Amino acid sequence: MEPKYEVVSPVGDARDAAGAENKAVGAAPLESLAGKKIGLIWTEFYNGDTVLRAFRGHMSERFPDLQFVEMAPGRDRSWGDHPDVTIGDLAREHEINAAIVAAGC
Repeated sequence: MEPKYEVVSPVGDARDAAGAENKAVGAAPLESLAGKKIGLIWTEFYNGDTVLRAFRGHMSERFPDLQFVEMAPGRDRSWGDHPDVTIGDLAREHEINAAIVAAGC
């Protein structure tokens, strides 16, 4: 059996269950990164922790006042675990302005 791959848009599925077109609406872009807090979320992506920490190092050099939070992918989850529906609650509790997610399966 040949492997099957899917590509998923970060703005969501543009069709509903019946196949009708939906308008996918993403979050508005940040006007500036000055003083912002970025959540780093690792979810089962091989070496995703290494990728996120390297990204944090690179971005910290370019934007010194940028803050980073290593966020769990849900309540009662560890960094690198499968995501949970409570991830949005944690994002609000950490008061992040944006997130970078290393997602895998």
